[in-house]
Amino acid sequence: MLVIIQVLPRQGFLHRSRHDGPVSKRAGKVQGPSSGRSGRGRAPATVGALLVAASVGLPDGARGRLLQYLQFRLGEVVGKDQLSGVAGIHEWARRIRELRVEEGWRISSNETRDDLKPGEYVLEAGEPDVLLRQQWQDANRIRRLPGSGRARLLAFFRENVGSSLSKEQLRYVANIQEHPRRVRELVEEGWQIDSHLDRAELHPGEYLMTSLEQTPPKAREHIKLRFRILERDSYACVVCHTKGGVGLRLQIHHRLPVHKGGGNSDDNLETLCDACHAGKHSRLRTAVEDELIHPEAESDVAGD
Repeated sequence: MLVIIQVLPRQGFLHRSRHDGPVSKRAGKVQGPSSGRSGRGRAPATVGALLVAASVGLPDGARGRLLQYLQFRLGEVVGKDQLSGVAGIHEWARRIRELRVEEGWRISSNETRDDLKPGEYVLEAGEPDVLLRQQWQDANRIRRLPGSGRARLLAFFRENVGSSLSKEQLRYVANIQEHPRRVRELVEEGWQIDSHLDRAELHPGEYLMTSLEQTPPKAREHIKLRFRILERDSYACVVCHTKGGVGLRLQIHHRLPVHKGGGNSDDNLETLCDACHAGKHSRLRTAVEDELIHPEAESDVAGD
């Protein structure tokens, strides 16, 4: 039987309900000290929160209570007011980080996903991720290496080829504010690193190195051109005006196909989402690809 604590922000109420039965309508106000703190780092309602937690079988520690609440809300966006109330301490955000870094729980925030607001968190999986824990150990070690932020980023990518990395991890490893610019420079140097613009399963701010091999110089020029067209079109499809995000890829399309005399001039290139791109090539039997990154794919649409 799972006991759930639901926190109503700013009212100081905790509701107890049983997961295998109807929600109880009983509610009790958490009585804490009237002012000040009850011990170092504890919110005024800490004592009351601990008493309620013990009475309904929740863990005594703030980290355990946070984890159980997030597990109950698996996959849902949870706000900071709810988490603060569940934890009953001022340093609840530190406990969230400990769950991620020390235990490998995949808890997303605006530090890892650009589509979340500050103070919003999502538990992405119901079990701890051993790989995530190892990534943070790698990040801690590589962060201490001498050299530039870009060199540390490359080392981190190379140790985690084939695995997605969050912007929080990359910022931590690089130890500089402009880590997205450094990642772009790595891509322009030919390192095969995908973002949410390339892979529908990646969230904004996440990156994945697909290979340890660098692309040839000609392909690197196409990558730089692709970035220029994406920036010109504000990283949005010129047909439906949708920006790249989870479940949506952005691709570069030739208005006049190369086999009909079109070239790679800026005025012959446009940004399309993969759905609108497929509509342009409605007779294409295979999945459409970015025509700058995969020029060989355009030969399949010679009948257009």
